[in-house]
Amino acid sequence: MSMRTFVLAGVAACASFNLARADPNGGAQPPAASASAQSWVRSQLSSWPESSRILAAQLVSRYGRPNESTAQRLTWYDNAPWKRTTLYKEGPLHNFPKAHHDILEQTVAYRVPPDKIGDLIAYNGSLVVDRTRGELSVHCDSEQANTLTLNLADDIVKGERSADQALAYHAQVVRGVQIGEPETYPQKLRFTAQPSTATADPGEEAELLRHLEH
Repeated sequence: MSMRTFVLAGVAACASFNLARADPNGGAQPPAASASAQSWVRSQLSSWPESSRILAAQLVSRYGRPNESTAQRLTWYDNAPWKRTTLYKEGPLHNFPKAHHDILEQTVAYRVPPDKIGDLIAYNGSLVVDRTRGELSVHCDSEQANTLTLNLADDIVKGERSADQALAYHAQVVRGVQIGEPETYPQKLRFTAQPSTATADPGEEAELLRHLEH
């Protein structure tokens, strides 16, 4: 049995990785939403599923009201440490580490070397690389889960873990949070996001077309 198969089988018995409901001793529980944030969510998002409304209230408490709001999504820009945060009314099913819906997408300015993109996707299919813009995005069901995933993605890019090792450590951290261990990977980004001007990669003009134009 491969390490990846072992990990996926092992975490199947774990509770859903939503650190918003984790033991406070795990160091990853977000502050309670403010009364004003809850009031705004009740008035603006009454038709949204409960899980999305709870997360919306937490985000509004932390970052203020979104810069953009539609019937299907809320978006914040430059809400540090994120370049962009988007909360969706509904999200796709994601079975790792346990079935949940990816309703929260968060983006950092980050340059991923082309030879590392495959490793990142092998680790977590909810990672999205935009090489042209110089962005790395992740979507899950909480900020803590997104932070954990990006920290492990950074480890992979730096050559500190393989995709299988990241899968195994991801499951280990999830279990640690569940039993109240003071896990640090979900708490904050372990790398400093760079400005987009330093991470964007516009590529090169096609040599054939450049030759034909001259």
